[in-house]
Amino acid sequence: MTDITQPAATPAMTDTNTTRLPGIPGLLGAQIAYQARLLLANGRTVVVGLGLPVILLITAVSHGHVSALTAASRGSFGLTLTAWNTYGIRLVAAREAGILKRWKATPLPRSAYFLARILATMLVAVAAGAVTIAVGVLLYHTPITATAALGVLIVFILGAAAWAATATALTSIIPTVEAAGAIMIAIYFPVIIISGVVGQISEPHWLHTLASYLPAQPVIHGATVALRYHAGSGPLLPAHDLIVLAAWALGGLIAAVALFRWEPHRPTQRRPSRAR
Repeated sequence: MTDITQPAATPAMTDTNTTRLPGIPGLLGAQIAYQARLLLANGRTVVVGLGLPVILLITAVSHGHVSALTAASRGSFGLTLTAWNTYGIRLVAAREAGILKRWKATPLPRSAYFLARILATMLVAVAAGAVTIAVGVLLYHTPITATAALGVLIVFILGAAAWAATATALTSIIPTVEAAGAIMIAIYFPVIIISGVVGQISEPHWLHTLASYLPAQPVIHGATVALRYHAGSGPLLPAHDLIVLAAWALGGLIAAVALFRWEPHRPTQRRPSRAR
């Protein structure tokens, strides 16, 4: 879970007088690939983000079929687990271990590292959701068309951006790695439960309305509508879901930029009282 990889020294970092740094696109692309490899190299990311949603999908099979709603909700589960819990906890661990502080001291632009970490998480999270959907399509006859697949991809990208950006902002106020898991999960589970990620529940109308403005239910609903889409059936994606997810992504990113911490939290130590 802990990101223990140190920033690798390169000629561009060690001798800036003789070697020029690549352009921003090159730096960003290399950093995205690097951060994605770190995520995928972690066994917990693969098991939790990919394995658990597929297992839950299989347990929901009815007469050899998986409905569009079930596939969308289980795919959303893998996506949100990766973009929120796994990413957030690893980011806190990297900060508290001093890794972010060391990256900050390299010639790599801070914005490139900051953005690359979010984009890499989005890639892995979208892949986790897509794998779950693919299992439903290939093994359990979940209907899908090329247009529907594009709609699901758009929803998953926006959903991953919303969860990862918001997680980045939240990690700024989490003081320790030990607290990270408890805080992230305490926020995560109530949201996914009332949003129907792990199954539909009976809930008051006001709670259902609240869930529609949180970043979980719009992912499920948007992906479900996309999977059920056929020509002439109406819009491919619900405008409400797209607006809510875009708002969370933009708001989370703004908050993350304003609050992001590179330095580890230092506990305040009390001075020993003097004997009188």
